[in-house]
Amino acid sequence: MKTTEQKIIKFIDREGLIEQGDSLLIAFSGGPDSVFLFHFLIKFKKRFKVNLAACHVNHNLRGRQSDDDAEFCKAVCAEFSIPFFEANVDVKNYAAEKGLSIEEAARNLRYNFFSKIASENSCNKIVTAHNKDDNTETVLLNLFKGTGLTGLSGIPIRRDNIIRPLLCLDKAEILEYLKADKLAYRIDKSNFQNDFKRNFLRNKIISKIKDEINPSLDDAIFNSSQIFKNSDKVLNTFIESISGKYFSGTDETLHLDLKLIDDYNDEILGEALKYNLLKEFNHTFNFDDYLKLKELADHQTGKKVILSKNIEAYKERGAIVFVRSIKNKKFVEQKIKADQQIEFNGRVFGINEVKNKKQIKLNSDEQVEFICADDLSDEFTLRRWKAGDKFIPLGMNNFKKVSDFLNEQQVPAYKKKEQLLLTNRNNIVWVIGLRIDNRIRYSDKCKKTYKIWMR
Repeated sequence: MKTTEQKIIKFIDREGLIEQGDSLLIAFSGGPDSVFLFHFLIKFKKRFKVNLAACHVNHNLRGRQSDDDAEFCKAVCAEFSIPFFEANVDVKNYAAEKGLSIEEAARNLRYNFFSKIASENSCNKIVTAHNKDDNTETVLLNLFKGTGLTGLSGIPIRRDNIIRPLLCLDKAEILEYLKADKLAYRIDKSNFQNDFKRNFLRNKIISKIKDEINPSLDDAIFNSSQIFKNSDKVLNTFIESISGKYFSGTDETLHLDLKLIDDYNDEILGEALKYNLLKEFNHTFNFDDYLKLKELADHQTGKKVILSKNIEAYKERGAIVFVRSIKNKKFVEQKIKADQQIEFNGRVFGINEVKNKKQIKLNSDEQVEFICADDLSDEFTLRRWKAGDKFIPLGMNNFKKVSDFLNEQQVPAYKKKEQLLLTNRNNIVWVIGLRIDNRIRYSDKCKKTYKIWMR
């Protein structure tokens, strides 16, 4: 057994990456790393007592070369009778649709396909061929982005059902092994171009660091990343233990109680935000985000900052609320008549004439109101409120701006913009869910009564 093979087996056993009976899905690009991984697992399949399959994603970014990579992988798998799965994806179109870089889009599509194939074919683990050089690049990129301890922890040896047994090797060891065994592999020439951040870092910066400062840079950074990972685990355990007290929310929102700042220092605030935004919104928190939110905490209620294309943060009374914004979430003004109902945004709104006054039940249900319709037309309008809107709230005698009313009702800033009104003849009938206009309040003298409701 070769020294390199012994090194990997020892690493796999120490980290508990492979167990007897595992069904492993190999992420097979055809490049040197994945070819090495493929042949290593073929050679030691009986030793580990595992089943193997392989999958390849054609990103269609390099024309005929991409197709040749796929054909190569297919042929290798056929030679060793290994089940082979392939996907053709349109990375450029996906990147444009999702607002991602080409690198991010390609990665998302790859891992989505890996997960799909693993699930459909009962593969309990996905094996990727990341090595120490990849880890070095990841740690340095994260350092430059300011992502904190989590980013400096590097590429996880194991994440969910994904394992990376080659993180104990550097690229040179892999290439030396392939050369000695005369194993063919594909070369992605785009790796030598500096169009992407990772390529620039690899080709221009890391090589100089190894030449001028530390030839064992990959080992040094890998060891450091494991120390950072352990420190991050300890910190996250503490953050998790206090998060339930200061964070709450729904599928679309996350609430931060600003008492956290009084109870702990700023450093804990940053780490708590990073942990919870990643957990709830899959948002990678950085130092710029921290500065924005720290400033927001000192602002008056109603102020907003944007963390990403999909997350907005609002200052509320004693809190910051994070909202998952939805692109093109617009409400189109709608007309509705008595004894009709309409559906919108998962809600149902209706107006019904009440024929029997015994059906009138004035209660505290904010989603149901009874109004006097004697002076109303039979056509109503459902719309969002706008600046300048005013009405006479139930129980009052004078007009009040809707904006001031919403503030008095302490409607959160992130909800204000979505507040709906029901109007009739351009007069506000109902600030929906909050208050009707005093002029159309129900009394026993009403000749015509409408029930207006939403659920």
